[in-house]
Parts: sequence; structure tokens; C-alpha cells
Amino acid sequence: MNKKGKAGLIVLLLILVAAAILGASSMYRVGQGEEALVLTFGRVTGRKGPGLYWRIPLIQSVVSESVTTIHTKEYGFRTTMSGSAGTAAKYRDELDESVMLTSDDCIVSIEAVYQYTIRDVKHYHYDIDDAEGTLQLAFEAVIRRNIQNRPLDDALLNKEEIERQVLPDFQALVDTYEIGVKINDVRIQNITVPADVTAAYEDVNNAKNEKTKRLDEAERYKNQVLPQARSSAYEQLTQAQGYKAETIAAAQGEVEVFKAVYEKYKAAPEVTRTRLFIETMERVLSGSSRVIVADQNNDLVKILNLDGEKTDPGITTGAMEGGL
Repeated sequence: MNKKGKAGLIVLLLILVAAAILGASSMYRVGQGEEALVLTFGRVTGRKGPGLYWRIPLIQSVVSESVTTIHTKEYGFRTTMSGSAGTAAKYRDELDESVMLTSDDCIVSIEAVYQYTIRDVKHYHYDIDDAEGTLQLAFEAVIRRNIQNRPLDDALLNKEEIERQVLPDFQALVDTYEIGVKINDVRIQNITVPADVTAAYEDVNNAKNEKTKRLDEAERYKNQVLPQARSSAYEQLTQAQGYKAETIAAAQGEVEVFKAVYEKYKAAPEVTRTRLFIETMERVLSGSSRVIVADQNNDLVKILNLDGEKTDPGITTGAMEGGL
């Protein structure tokens, strides 16, 4: 073989080797439980399930992600060192997340864990800038809303109920954001009153108990006094109504008497005046024991002794005036 033939053979071999290398690098495999995205010039142009595929070198790239792996996220705390057989795990509080208010304005601290799986790789990696951060904010919104609708005692005693309510609400909110994940589980690890507000909480609790005690005492006093007050009011009302009826009847009687006298007066004025004068004098003099009578004809004054004592039968007016 001449030199020209050898050179051609070498070139052919190089081409075959390059083609083999290029072909091998263009092949990719998607494993079980994974989903792959095919990117052409950085844009998603395809999705691939488990299997063996070919891509255009230098033009296309592939990103794969497990859709069965369960991801666990912590809320309200972070694990700083995992525990082992002889070493306890270490944690760090995240107070910005954990501290929240109940419906009765009490402070609680919540530590929780939620788990999720990715079910849409495109949404998770390319449609949301920070999928994990968005998930954390969504969980915080849901858990805070739930706790804010509960009084303190309810929040402390019903962790399982909170978990059952938070899970579907969390999933619904995540779906509106189109993050592309499935929420598998929510676990409330702990709900406590922070140590630095425990004393204040006890003061508030004592104040509530004192308020309840005072309300009970007031209710008992009301039940004791109110019937007595009602009875007294009824008695006074009955007396007032009786007095009213009596006064009205007396006034009506006087009116009738006046009417009768007035009718007699219209029939015989002089006789009626004399009769009224005599009756009036009888009432006026009924309590007197001695009466002085002036004679209009001769200026004599007579003293009438109504007690039966003797009196001077005649005393002049002048003598009477001097004596008086």
C-alpha cells in the first residue's frame, strides 16, 4: 500500500473514531422513576420518560429529575447535625417562621415538617424561579391562617386536626402557583408557648379566671337581687295604681257634689248660699269651745261658751277691744 492509501485509511479511522465518540456522547438514558427535559439552545423542547434516547450534540442538553423521591422540608427549625447511635441531633430555632398568633392573641411557636414529590419537572425547575422558597412561603401562609383561626387551647391540643386541615389547603395553594409538586404529608412536630412569654401567658390566664369568677358572682347576685327588686317594684306599682284609683274616685265624687250644689244654686241662690255658709261655719266651729258673736245692730259682743261655763251676758265692743 502506498503512502496515499495509508493516509486515506488513517483519515477514515479517525472519522470512525470521532463518529463513535460523538454517537456515544449523544446517547442518554432516563432511569426508572425519572423524567427528563430536552433543552434545545436552553429552551425546553421535549419530555422523556424512562428509556434510552439520542440528542443532537452541542445543540441539545438533557436535565433529568426523580419524580418518586420524597423531599422533606423543615419549618420553624433546622437540623444542624444529624443524630447517630451515640450522638443526639442538634437543631436551630427559626423564630421568624415559628412564632405566630392565635385567635385570642396568644403567642405560640410551631415546628413542622412537610414532604413532597416532584410531579412536573418543567414547572418545578423552569416555570418557578425558586420552587423550594415558594413552597416554604406557601406552607407558612397556610399554617398561619389555620392557627389564627384557633384559640390557644385548641391549637395546643389538636395537632392532628391541624395536620388534616393544612394538607389539602397547602396542596390547593401550591396548585395555584403551578409549582409542579404533590404534597405527600404534613407533620406538626411541636406547638408550644415560647418560654419568654410563659409568665405573661399565666398572668393572662389568671386574669381570665378572675374575670370568669367575677362574672359568676355577678350572675348569682343578679339572680338574688332581681326577684326582690321586681317584687318591690310590683308592690309600689300596685300601691300607686290604688292611690290613683282612689284619687280619681274622690275627685269624681267632689265633681258630682259640686254639680248637685250648683244645680240647687241655680234653682235657689239665696237659700243655697245660706245653707253653704251654715255648713261651713259648722265645720269651722266644730273644734272651738268659745265663740265671739258680734251683733250688727247694737255693737254688742256676745261670748258663747260652748263648754258650759258661765260668761258675762253683755260686753260692749269698746270694753272688748280694751280688754283685748
